[in-house]
Amino acid sequence: MRAIIKWLLFISVMGGFTTSAYAEVYLTPWLNYTGGGELESNDESSYDIEPSASFTLSVETDFQTGRLGLVYSHQSTDVSEVQLKTSIQYLLFQSSIYYALPNEADAYLGIGIGGSYIDANWVDNSTGFAASIFGGFEYPLNQSISLTTQARWLGTVVDNDTAAACNLPSNSSSGCIVQFRTDWMNQFSLGIGVVMKF
Repeated sequence: MRAIIKWLLFISVMGGFTTSAYAEVYLTPWLNYTGGGELESNDESSYDIEPSASFTLSVETDFQTGRLGLVYSHQSTDVSEVQLKTSIQYLLFQSSIYYALPNEADAYLGIGIGGSYIDANWVDNSTGFAASIFGGFEYPLNQSISLTTQARWLGTVVDNDTAAACNLPSNSSSGCIVQFRTDWMNQFSLGIGVVMKF
């Protein structure tokens, strides 16, 4: 994960050198609702990672007709019915293109690549490659503050070779072992944020 972070920071810094000396910096805290991810038990039952609130911070700068930067996201949640907790984090290098709308707002579309870190007791290899596609709208409130909304797909490689014990509801008499259903996990997120321009 450290190597991924260093690589992303290097690209972000190098990208910054190619932008204008007067490029703006955009800092955006986000509140999101994120869902997706599925586990499978030893009896082939499926359990979903519960949708929950997630928090994101993005730092971007102007680049041609869009923006370039880093985004970090964190989600803490549970797995339905089996009393297991998990934490999912993403760090992505992203690029987006902006399109002006008639009402002074902007629409944007972008992609991101980077890494994920999953903290869960059914995972041995916690880090994996991650990718993202996102789009949304940005509405200026004044010269330095904008309101933004976004829909985002997140996908990541996960460890589905490791399993862990879980707790089934009290009316079940059988044991339970769970692991990720596949080696790729998809998540979807809807968010609202405040863009601060410096």
